[in-house]
Amino acid sequence: MKIDCRDLACPRPVIETKKALEELKENENLEILLNSQASKENVMRFLKSLNLDFDVKDLNDESIICVANGFEPTQGQDESIQEYNVLFLKSDKVGEGELGKNLMQGFLKTLKDLPNRPQKILCVNESVLINVDSSHLAFEAMRELENLGVEIYSCGACLEFFGKSNALKIGKIGNAYEILNELFGKAKIISL
Repeated sequence: MKIDCRDLACPRPVIETKKALEELKENENLEILLNSQASKENVMRFLKSLNLDFDVKDLNDESIICVANGFEPTQGQDESIQEYNVLFLKSDKVGEGELGKNLMQGFLKTLKDLPNRPQKILCVNESVLINVDSSHLAFEAMRELENLGVEIYSCGACLEFFGKSNALKIGKIGNAYEILNELFGKAKIISL
């Protein structure tokens, strides 16, 4: 089976991949055609989360991800998963102006010393700019959190909007499917 996910907005490539995997017949493989770095990374991470083997072929500005048959949809959520904290950021500052940037830096620096710091930080809209600009006041604090094991995701569509898809220095490219999965999952969401 082949699916064309070129030019699809986030999170459509992940959703289309999930649908195609569920429709695969026995001994059938899946080829996913993509033309966005963010979509490619999101689909690869989705496939890894399912423990699927795949190959990637890069051709100029397009990629083909080939998945071998073997997908079995999961039946519901694992009830043994514990609740955890997730920080949801929508801006690169808390409030307005220079004070807002100083507050963001201070809050992120303080997080590393908390016993219940978040397991993940989800960045959307302007907050993705923290993770691409090493001169941003909050950049080093975010880097320290990543070094402590906090998973940091920047919205792929947001990075593309700002023309920063290839400039990510902290964390991974995320997508709306993953973000919404966290927001409606077992995570306790905190937003600044």
